[in-house]
Amino acid sequence: MLEKTKTRPRKFNIPASILRQEIVKTLSQTAVLLLERLVNDFDTQLNEFIAKKDGQVNSLSPTELQKLERNYCNHLTKILPKLKKEWGRQEAFPMVTIEKSAEYFTERLIQDVKAAFRRAQLKCSLTADEKLEILHGMLRTRYLDARLKKFFVSGEIKTPEGKSFQGKGFRSMGQEAIYAAALRLKRGPEFQQDGKYLGDYVTPMIRDLGLALAMGQKPYDIMAAQMGKVGKPTNGKDLHIGDFTCGVLPPAAPITISTGSACGMGFALKGSGRVVISCIGEGGTSAGEWHEMINFAAVQKMPIVFVVQNNQTALSTPVHEQCAAFNFALKSLGYGIRGITVDGTDPEEIFAAITEAAETCRAGLGPVLVELVCMRMCGHAHHDDMLYFGKEPDQFLEYVPPEKISGGYVDAEKYAYWYQKDPIKRYKMHLEKEGLLNESLWQKMVKEVEEEIEQAAREVIQAPWPDPKLAGHPVFTDGEWQEHRDPLQVRQFHYPPPKLWQPVDPPGVQFDPDGKTFWQAIVEALTEEMRRDPDIFMLGEDIGDSYGNAFVILKSMLAEFGPRMINTPLAEGAIIGCATGAALLGKRPVAEIQFNDFIASGFNQLVNNTAKIYYRWGHPVPVTVRLPWGGLRYAGPYHSQNTEPWFYRTPGLKIVCPSTPLEAKGLLKAAIRDDNPVLYLEHIALYRDASIKQNLPGPEEDYVIPPGTA
Repeated sequence: MLEKTKTRPRKFNIPASILRQEIVKTLSQTAVLLLERLVNDFDTQLNEFIAKKDGQVNSLSPTELQKLERNYCNHLTKILPKLKKEWGRQEAFPMVTIEKSAEYFTERLIQDVKAAFRRAQLKCSLTADEKLEILHGMLRTRYLDARLKKFFVSGEIKTPEGKSFQGKGFRSMGQEAIYAAALRLKRGPEFQQDGKYLGDYVTPMIRDLGLALAMGQKPYDIMAAQMGKVGKPTNGKDLHIGDFTCGVLPPAAPITISTGSACGMGFALKGSGRVVISCIGEGGTSAGEWHEMINFAAVQKMPIVFVVQNNQTALSTPVHEQCAAFNFALKSLGYGIRGITVDGTDPEEIFAAITEAAETCRAGLGPVLVELVCMRMCGHAHHDDMLYFGKEPDQFLEYVPPEKISGGYVDAEKYAYWYQKDPIKRYKMHLEKEGLLNESLWQKMVKEVEEEIEQAAREVIQAPWPDPKLAGHPVFTDGEWQEHRDPLQVRQFHYPPPKLWQPVDPPGVQFDPDGKTFWQAIVEALTEEMRRDPDIFMLGEDIGDSYGNAFVILKSMLAEFGPRMINTPLAEGAIIGCATGAALLGKRPVAEIQFNDFIASGFNQLVNNTAKIYYRWGHPVPVTVRLPWGGLRYAGPYHSQNTEPWFYRTPGLKIVCPSTPLEAKGLLKAAIRDDNPVLYLEHIALYRDASIKQNLPGPEEDYVIPPGTA
C-alpha cells in the first residue's frame, strides 16, 4: 500500500461557501418552490453571524457551525404559526388537519437542513490520507474491471479441455466513486476478531467492485469468482463478488434478493451501532420486493442506508421507461424517511451523503435513501460492450471517446455529458490543486495498482478448477452431500431407492381425550424454544400486538414474548427476506405465512435466496417458515391449497408436515434448531381437532423429532 502522508489535524473549519452550496442543493430538492426565500433567510442568518465577527469570517468552526444550524432551524419553525392562524383546524384529509400536515413537513424540512449542515462538515473533515485512499481505491477498481475485461477477450484462461473460458462479469466503469461510500464505515481487520466479523455490512450491486474492495475483499477472490475458479466465496458455483467475512454480502442475479437479506440484517443489528449499506440500481427499484423491504425497514426503523445507483440504464432500458418519478430520492417521501440525490461520480459527495445517512441509522432514527446519479460508461457486462458502443472497444482503462461510438444502444447525448465527469480524472485533478498529489506520487500509485492486479490475474490463471463432482455440494449443513447421478436410462440402481430411515417411535398412534390439541403442541414448542434461546423471534402478519395470528393460537404467548413477536406489513417477500438476513447474523427466526397459499408472494426470496445461500457460499440459514395449510371452512382456492409440491424439488429446503400433536411439537422444536431452512406445514383442520389430542412431554424432556425420522 502507499505510504501514509501527514494527516490534517482533526480540528478544522468549514468554509461558508461549502456550507451554502450544500444548503442550496438540499433545498432545491426538498423545498424548491420556497428556494429563494429560504436561501435568502439562510444568507441573512450567515451575514448576521459574520457581522458579529467584524466581517472577517470566511469559515466556521464546528462550534460556530452548530450555533448557526440551531439559529437557522429555529427560524424555519417560525413559519409554522402563520399556517396555524390561517387554516386552524381544517382537515387536509380525514383525521389530519392542515396544521398537523404543516408540522410534519416542517419537521421533515428541518431534518433535511440539519443533514445538509452535517454533510458540509463531513466533506471538510476528510484527511489527506483518506482522500488519497479514495483515489487509490477508484484506480484499483478501474484496473480490476479492465483486467476482467481482458480475461473475457484474450482467451488466457483455458478449461480443463483446453478451450478458452471467457467468464462473465458485470462492468463498473464510470461507477468507481462508490468506493468512497465505505470510507468511514466500521470495516477492516480491527473488526474481524476470533473468526467473527463485528463491523458494518454492505450488500453491493452486481457491479460494485469498488465497494467490495473498500470493505477488504481481495482482487484474487473477485477475479476467481467471475472466472469460475476455486476461491471465496462460492468456489466456482456462482460468478458474483462478495465475502461475508469482511462484511460484503454476495449479491445474486435476481437483484432484489440482497435487499431482502439487508432487511433482515438491519433488523438483527438494531441498537448495535452497526449499519447496513444496501445498494441497488435504478432498474431494481421497479421490483416489488425492493418496495417491501424499504417499507418494512422504515416501519421498524432499521439501520439501513438504501443506495440507488442511477446509472441511466438497466441493461438497455433507459430511466424514462423504468420510472415516472422526477428522481429516485423522491420515493423516500412515500416511506416516511429522508432522501437525497447526489453526484455519483463525485467521491466526496458520496462519502458525505452515505456517512451522514449512516450516522442517522446509528442514532436509531431509521433508514435513509441516497440516490447516486452517474452513468454506466460501458456495457452491462463484458460481452455487452459491442452492443453498447456499436463495436468492441480497443482499450479498457479509458472512456471510449464519444466520436468513436456508432450504432450502439447507448444514449449518445447523455454519454457525451458524463464523458466529462470521469471520477478518477476529476478527482486526480482535484487532489493536485489541493497540493496532495504530484506526478511522482501518481505514477507510484499507478505502478502499485498495476502490479497488484496483474499478480492477482496470474494467480487466477494458475488456480485450479473446482472438482465437477462437487458441483452439488453442499446443499445442507448436515446429512449426505448430493451428487449428480447418471441419466435414468443408464442407471445401475434399483428404483425406487430403498428406504434409508426408520421411525423413532414404534408404529401406532395413541390419543387421549384429556391430552392437548395440535395448536397447543405448536405453542408449547414455540414457548420452550423461545425460553431456551433469546435469539429466536417470530415475525408475520397479525401475530403481535393483541391478536396472536389469524387463528388466535399465539395469543397466549404475547404476555411473555410480545417484543419478540413482530407484526409485519402484508408482504411475504419482506417476511422471508427479513428472516433470512437475520439468520445470517445469528438469529433463529420463525416466520409465519398467514395462509400457506400466500407464500407465492415470497417465492423468489424463499427459493432463490433462503434455499441457495448455504450451497452458494456456505453460510447456515436457520430459518423456520410456518405454513398453515389445507381446507377447513370451504374458503376457496386461496385459503386451502397444499403448496408442498411447489417446494419439494427445491434443493436447500427441508419440509416437515406433522399429523399429530406429538409430531407437531417434536418437529417444530427440531426445525427451529436446524441450521437449514425448514418449511413447517401445519394443517388448519388439525388445530382444534379434539379427536387427536395427545399427552405431550414436558419441557424437562426436551422432546425433539429430527426431520426424516417422524
